[in-house]
Amino acid sequence: MKKVFLFFATAGLLMAPTIKAQESAVGIKGGVNLSTLSIDDNNDKNMKLGFHVGVFNKIAITESFAVQPELLYSRQGLKVEYDGIADGETNFNLNYINLPVKLVFNLSEDFEFQFGPYVGYLIDANLKTDADVLGIFEINSEDDVDRKNFNSIDYGLTAGLGFDLDPLIISINYNLGLSQVAKDDEFSYNMLGDAKNRVIQVSVGLKF
Repeated sequence: MKKVFLFFATAGLLMAPTIKAQESAVGIKGGVNLSTLSIDDNNDKNMKLGFHVGVFNKIAITESFAVQPELLYSRQGLKVEYDGIADGETNFNLNYINLPVKLVFNLSEDFEFQFGPYVGYLIDANLKTDADVLGIFEINSEDDVDRKNFNSIDYGLTAGLGFDLDPLIISINYNLGLSQVAKDDEFSYNMLGDAKNRVIQVSVGLKF
């Protein structure tokens, strides 16, 4: 997934801009998360489906540059699929309030590059399992996990591309977590090690 982050960063730097004046605006946005954790043997093909929703404030600095802080509720985490005696999947949900602060650069009339840091606060965590055991027993459960097992603060970098079709906005971003999810001295570290968040976000929003 690091290749996704590098793609967004490189695309923004290499594309020749046709400048359109930035305009300040506030708005709402939401969309789909495709998330995982950076565990060595994890397969990105089994990314967990989640969502994000929140608000943003685009603050024009110059004709071609703006700063865009956002406040988002984001459901992310990890999906594990298995077969054998038990056939099914377990979704490990990590629910955050994220605050990205994006630097926005115009690349053309309605196309922009976004890059910046983010910080997140873990609200809660849970495990949801849907499995079939030996074709006889079904397991459908959702259990809370004590958030004290995890670091409450997450941080990292976000990069992406956006379309400003005033008042509609569409964007795709990749969040590269730099903070370890599990605490060193808790059982969660035995499962996750030094794993960090990795999230692709596809968003649609409205400006006001």
